[in-house]
Amino acid sequence: MKNSTGSVTRRQMLGGALGAAAALGASASQAASPRKGGLKGKRVLVGIGEFSEGLETYYMVYRLKEEGIEPVVAAATVKAVKTVVHDFEPQYSNYTEKPGYFIQADIAYKDVVPLDYAAMLIPGGRGPEEMRQIGDVLKIVRHFLEKELPLGVMCHGPQVLWAAGSVAGRTMTCYEAIRPDLELAGAKFVDQAVVVDRALVSSRGWPDLPEFMPAFLDVLAKRG
Repeated sequence: MKNSTGSVTRRQMLGGALGAAAALGASASQAASPRKGGLKGKRVLVGIGEFSEGLETYYMVYRLKEEGIEPVVAAATVKAVKTVVHDFEPQYSNYTEKPGYFIQADIAYKDVVPLDYAAMLIPGGRGPEEMRQIGDVLKIVRHFLEKELPLGVMCHGPQVLWAAGSVAGRTMTCYEAIRPDLELAGAKFVDQAVVVDRALVSSRGWPDLPEFMPAFLDVLAKRG
């Protein structure tokens, strides 16, 4: 999905996402109806930082609500957190960043009790850069990794994982720009919309959301 200059265009990214959604007919239908495992009433922690990607964050939160799941947004402090819009424009070789919506954090990381949650989601953007520097975040993420509980990471989200614990030997995907970091951490990179490795679900970025969330919800229904 690159143009003659090697950069990814917004049209190509969106086209790829729409094509994937069409090919996913069965998964999309499944996402719209309750799963056999039962999700209603479960609580899922959505971990963000300053300038997390807005589309990824809100899409995750709303899909959880549609399934009857309670999303709990966690941040460094309880406040309205600014998100950003990461997009692709043909004149630039890297993604652009624009101000996005605010989202209200429900709980501070220092007050999170991991046992209260069935799963955790980490959207991308620049939020993970901040999150991986917070000791409480690393403790929380380590809990989900070590207990083999559903953990979904998108785009730059995996940055938090290798700061919290080992991903050596895991099969994952991520935004292409941090692929070298993922591989240096010992994980196997796969260039596809969503990768499920036991309870760990990873994805490349917001164009893959229609595939990522059904896969995550399926894992949650079976393991959460």
